Amino acid sequence: MQAVDTSGVQPLAHPVAAIQDIALRLREDVASEPNQREANMRNAPAQGEGLFLVPKVIE
Repeated sequence: MQAVDTSGVQPLAHPVAAIQDIALRLREDVASEPNQREANMRNAPAQGEGLFLVPKVIE
C-alpha cells in the first residue's frame, strides 16, 4: 500500500458508497446478552484463575 499513490482517494465508510448513495444504519454499541462466564466455566474440563486450561501442544 505504501507504493501506491492514494492522495486523491476519498476514504470510504462502506464499499457500496463509491457507486451509489446509501444511508448507513448504525446502532448503539450495547451489550445485549448477560454475562454467562460462570455458566461457561462450569462446562470447562479444566480451569484456573477464571481461564480455560488446555493441554500443552507445542514443546
